[in-house]
Amino acid sequence: MRRLALLLALLPALLLPLLSAPAPLLGQTRPLIPPIKAEIVDPANKPLGTALIYPNFVEVLGLDGVQRGAIGVVMAQGRATLYLVRADSERRFIGWAEDHKLYNTEDQLVGYYIWTPIWSYVYDPKMKKLGQAQCLAYQGVCAAGVAGYLLGLL
Repeated sequence: MRRLALLLALLPALLLPLLSAPAPLLGQTRPLIPPIKAEIVDPANKPLGTALIYPNFVEVLGLDGVQRGAIGVVMAQGRATLYLVRADSERRFIGWAEDHKLYNTEDQLVGYYIWTPIWSYVYDPKMKKLGQAQCLAYQGVCAAGVAGYLLGLL
């Protein structure tokens, strides 16, 4: 039973090189297999948007279904950093995340995000809860992407 669970956990990573196509943001690849969807909700559980969780990045959609941006891991100077990109015609870099904190392009703290194995939570700089999402995979990146959306960067 444990071997089956391990195989199922590794299956997306094993299939990704075989089932991928170019993605519009971050220069990442978008698998042809469907993403895991996580509904983004406010503290009262009112829907605010959707996070599409892929094995190597997360896309964030508004409540209207329009893509707002994406977040992914980028290696720079031997260090992995999470970068946010807005889904506009310029595909601008709009922020970065590290150690459960989200920053804008001026390196100013915008807010915080934390996650458990199931839930990701977003807080403003004064620790007021803004919302959450059920990020069942790629929790840290999903949480940072949801934070970018709820904190107004995306």
